[in-house]
Amino acid sequence: MRHYYWELDKRHNKRNVYITDEADNRIGEVKLSNEAGFDEKNSYTFTFKDNDTYFLGLKKRRFKDMNVARYRMIFRGEKFKLRERKIHNIMNFRVDGIINETLYVFKENATGVVEMIKNNTIIGRITDDEIVLNDNAERYEISVLIMMYFMFKLYKREDIPLKKYL
Repeated sequence: MRHYYWELDKRHNKRNVYITDEADNRIGEVKLSNEAGFDEKNSYTFTFKDNDTYFLGLKKRRFKDMNVARYRMIFRGEKFKLRERKIHNIMNFRVDGIINETLYVFKENATGVVEMIKNNTIIGRITDDEIVLNDNAERYEISVLIMMYFMFKLYKREDIPLKKYL
């Protein structure tokens, strides 16, 4: 298992949110995004050090789908749909979607931790303190789990202390 951590950096008027590995190496940065058609306060990019960028955004809501959030993940020119499951999302956070022809489920467990499930196997989890993923996780899996943390906090209507750094 690989462990990653949040790192906040505030220098002068510039603020950043980085993800670091166990050796304190920065692997990438999370930023707010302003893609058209997405909620500008709840759309993010994660950029690896080599400028490989991944986007996850909350689609602007219409009246007919006010109770079910719809998300899009975009990377390498491809778009993938993720959405909350009706009824499942009443008590706990749950988002399902197909990325690269594989079903992914992001759901809150009994302890309030978001787990990432691929083909019925937990491959990662994220908390306020750390991000844990399988050793063979793909880059898009790392990035979507990191950005899904913000969607989880939005669902819970909880304050995100590090969001002020974005």
